This record gives sequence, C-alpha cells and structure tokens, in this order.
Amino acid sequence: MAVRKVVTRRSWHFRGYFPSLKNGHSVPFESILESGFFRLLELSPDVRSYEVQPVRESFEIEGEPAQYVPDVEVELYDGNRIWVEIKPAPHTKNHATAARLDAAATHFGVTNRRFEVVTDEVIWAEPRSTTVLEILYHRRGPSLTTPQWLGLFSRIKIESPQTIAELCSVVGEAQAWRLLGLGKIGVDLEKTLSSKSPIYIEGGHRHADFYS
Repeated sequence: MAVRKVVTRRSWHFRGYFPSLKNGHSVPFESILESGFFRLLELSPDVRSYEVQPVRESFEIEGEPAQYVPDVEVELYDGNRIWVEIKPAPHTKNHATAARLDAAATHFGVTNRRFEVVTDEVIWAEPRSTTVLEILYHRRGPSLTTPQWLGLFSRIKIESPQTIAELCSVVGEAQAWRLLGLGKIGVDLEKTLSSKSPIYIEGGHRHADFYS
C-alpha cells in the first residue's frame, strides 16, 4: 500500500490509474512518465509485480535530515526487489535533485537494497515506446483461463510459428495479437513491429533495458 495518496483532486499534474494485470488492480500514477514506466514493467517477463510510493525512508542530505519516498518498488520473479525513482533527465542535473538522489542511492546501498533512477530518455526510447503501446492496445478484454491458454499453447508448439504472420495463421489475427498483448507470446520490443517480426513462443518479450 502506498505510504501517501498518489491521486488527489487538487493537482496540477497529469494523474490517473493504470490498469495493471500483474498487480490485479489499477495502479495510480502521478505523471505520464510514470505511466510509461508501468507499461514497460507490465511487459517485462522478469517482473512479478510493482507498488507505487512503497516506503518512507529517513536519511541525511548534505548533513540535513530528510524524508524520501521512492516512486516504485519492483518485485522480480527471482525474489529480488528494486526501488526506483522516475525523473525527466534534465531534472537529475539540478543540484538539489542530484544531491537527493545521491543520498538515496547511498542509503539504499548501505541497507543492501538496489536503487535505480529511470529517466524519460529510457522510457520514451524509440521504437520501443511505440511498439509497447501497440502491444498493450491488444491486451484489452478478459484474461485467458489456464485451460484456454494451454490449449492454444499446445497448437502453437505443434505448428511452431516463427513470425507474427505465421502466428496469425495458426490462431487467428485477433487471438494472435491478444497473446502478444498478454505477453504469452513474445517479440523484440526494441524493434518496429511488422507481420514479418520474429516471435518467441517461450520466455516473453525482449527489451534489454528492463529486467528481462
């Protein structure tokens, strides 16, 4: 549970709720940049779940006591956790912000926890950003039941499609894109999608920068 309320009525920022399948509920965000990061987490096969505004930490910044709340705590399938601050790249060059982030990194390091700063330069990197949006567009609708997925996966394993076009020929276009949207079938998110794009029947999506 977030240590402070993320979405409030009084705000000049773009705020809302991201429909997260991994968490089983909608996740509040404080900026478009945060929602963009959530999209990457949703499609990363190594990410089990994530929580916004997870903890309140106390430490010193340039000799002065301070309170700090990281933006997101990411839980990986291997049991590791990562605490993340999301910032526009230019903001990290501001002295006060840089000092705060340096102090946070030191604090989390001393307590043997992994801390990272993720910027817009990574979140909006192309063509990944556009490809992620295209993939998630097809996630809408009810989730597959386990028997439904196992039946489809059995057919796919037998036919062994190698591209999106071949996957469409095996299960139909709508179902093929639904499987991509759910991350049941993977693609290389670092590349622009086409009917000839290679697919990965096992292991989920590929995107080198985010926990996969």
